[in-house]
Amino acid sequence: MPQPDVATPNADDTLLDIQGLKVHFPIHGGLFGQTVASVKAVDGVDLKVKRGEVLGLVGESGCGKSTLGRAVLQLIKPTAGHVFFEGEDLAKLPRNRLRQRRADMQMVFQDPFSSLDPRFTVGTLIAEPLTNFNYGTREQMDERIRYLLQVVGMSPNILNRYAHEFSGGQRQRIGIARALALNPRFIVADEPISALDVSIQAQVLNLLADLRAQFNLTYMFIAHNLSAIKHISTRVAVMYLGHIVEYGPAEEIYLSPQHPYTIALLSASPFPDPDMEKTRKRIILTGDVPSPVNPPAGCPFHPRCWKAQEICRNTPPPLEIKPGASATHVTACHYPGQ
Repeated sequence: MPQPDVATPNADDTLLDIQGLKVHFPIHGGLFGQTVASVKAVDGVDLKVKRGEVLGLVGESGCGKSTLGRAVLQLIKPTAGHVFFEGEDLAKLPRNRLRQRRADMQMVFQDPFSSLDPRFTVGTLIAEPLTNFNYGTREQMDERIRYLLQVVGMSPNILNRYAHEFSGGQRQRIGIARALALNPRFIVADEPISALDVSIQAQVLNLLADLRAQFNLTYMFIAHNLSAIKHISTRVAVMYLGHIVEYGPAEEIYLSPQHPYTIALLSASPFPDPDMEKTRKRIILTGDVPSPVNPPAGCPFHPRCWKAQEICRNTPPPLEIKPGASATHVTACHYPGQ
């Protein structure tokens, strides 16, 4: 059967173009271990990330955010779809070429306690990517490592200490330094502040913002903390049950959300004005998130949506511009709006 045509992105300001991305994990059962079902963690995502921007990816735990981030970097092999990075489809690259591309794409992991090998010194941890990509002489690597530590606010004198000797915030700074080692253009930050104390979270957020300006970085910032997403993101994508349900400029998403799920998430986020906080009405969603093994027909959110009608139960809504929204604000809902 002939394969459908795939649109190759033009040479514009788009750094990353995700088209129809799916990640399904097989469930094996029976006497011979056949595939009996699949967990549809990511089920047809289309997104574009422009150079120099911060795309905030937000949603409840288990909605597929981290899986999407890892699939973009090819740490998880997609089941279907395409990930174009500067015009190259990462899913189709030969292994050697994909390895070269990894220098341009890095990841900051959620847990700074498990992402750093406790057997290695800080200098060895940061030197690892430099060694793998033949950065230069030992002296050049040492100079680079000391520079990176200074950039993330750490003393160069910690090279011979071990990761377990540092606090969570300091470990995350070391992880960020390692991610910056090869001068990447794109970084997936997978909930980089969720394992940190509240007093440290703002410091790490500000560091990421400063690094973005200093090195012209592009981020995919994954979080369930709406305040953090608002603080750092230029555009926001709201994810639910493996689907993007709303996507647009951060300010517009927060001031004029269109999808009921986005409205419910924002209603649960604390508001800095005490008087407005008292008068706000919080929307409490009923029911549980449906299983990604057997997602509902139609709109994936309809079992919990207070606006759901018959069309929502039978027809998946397209991700498109809704009346009153800007040309860059799209929503997948049959009945959008407040």
